Parts: sequence; structure tokens; C-alpha cells
Amino acid sequence: MLQDVSQKFAGGCMMLVRKKESSVVFLGTAFLMHDDGYLLTAAHLIEEDPEGLMVVPTSNPDDFMPISLDRVSAMSVSVAAADTVHNVALLEIDRNLRIRTPDHLGGTTENLIIGTSLLSLGFPFGHDEMHNLVAQSAILSSKVCSRNGKRLLLFDTMVFDGVAGGPLVNADDGRVIGVVIGRFSPVEDGGDFARGSRPSGYDTQISYAVSIEYGLALMEKKGLEVS
Repeated sequence: MLQDVSQKFAGGCMMLVRKKESSVVFLGTAFLMHDDGYLLTAAHLIEEDPEGLMVVPTSNPDDFMPISLDRVSAMSVSVAAADTVHNVALLEIDRNLRIRTPDHLGGTTENLIIGTSLLSLGFPFGHDEMHNLVAQSAILSSKVCSRNGKRLLLFDTMVFDGVAGGPLVNADDGRVIGVVIGRFSPVEDGGDFARGSRPSGYDTQISYAVSIEYGLALMEKKGLEVS
């Protein structure tokens, strides 16, 4: 079951980077959600500067891949929409192309049960120039509503910053239920939650994602249908 989910989403998970002058800086993960080249990611990854953004597709993740790639085929992307309150952003590949995405991508968090099997995908060590996609299994640990009303999904896997922006998938039906943000911190910002980082001296094995409904709402405003 987890193998099927990984195969379904691996080809659509991409490294999100920023080209700045002669250098390229790794930011996190983004994932395809529409045939017209639209991706979702975490808004905090692009808040500093929305210019020079690019995504890098992966080769076959089931092969033994080098830790670092000398050359990659990067595609420029633009910010189509962003919801900084709920920490999701919609990106659009600048090339005029059509990409075949799998059916049945968008899920829902409404009837999710604690203990549901999940899978997260992303590039945890991209900041250290490790360009390998990593799939991590987890279970849904809790459904939390933050102080500002944001719906969060807690899961029992310690993710690294490079996974931020990646998909959190319900392994039972193979649909995305959340956008991964980072490790959970109950003391950050006076009781709110960390955005891709955690307070000094506080460690946790629990991570969290924001509900996919926030990302789907951005897509709907752009007139994009998600099956």
C-alpha cells in the first residue's frame, strides 16, 4: 500500500530552489497538483523573496541515485497565489507545458481518524546538497486547531526542514491531506506552532502539516479543478 502511494507521488515531488546571481539556494519541497503545471508548497519558504524560484524534478527514486547531482533540469516557477495565514502557496511552472498528473490527488481532513497511516515525501537534506527524495511513513497522531483557527495535522515522524512544502498523504486512499510545514512545537510564539523550525533547547519527534483544504481553496480561486 505504501509502495503504491510512493510511486503515485514520487514523480511529482520536486526540489524548490531560488537562483540568486550565480548561486542556487535550496528552499524545500513542492509537489504537483494539476496538469497545467501548478504545485503546492509552504508559504514560509518563499516569503523572503518570491523572485528567482525554480523547481527541480527528480529522476527515478527507486534507483540508487548519487547523493548530489552535478546537473539538474530546473524549471522556473512563479507564485500564482499565497495564503500566509495558513502557510500554503500555489506555484505555476512558467513554461507552457502540460504534465500528466495522477487521478484522485486532493483529499479531505474531515473524516480522518487518529491512527490513520500516512506517508510524507520530500528532500530532508537538500540544505546539505543531498538531492534524494525520501518517503517517511507515519500515523496521524492528532488533529489540532491553533489559536488563530488554523487546522493542523500532527504525525509521529521527525521531519527535517527540507521536507517543508511536501505532501502528507493518506495511505488508505492515496490522496493528499496536508502540506508539511515542519516539526511541532507547542511553545513557539506563545503557544502557536513552529514554521519549519523549533525553539532552541526544545526537541520533538512530532511533526505537523496544514490541512490540504487551504491549498485546494487557492486552486479553486484560480479556477483549477482537482479530482
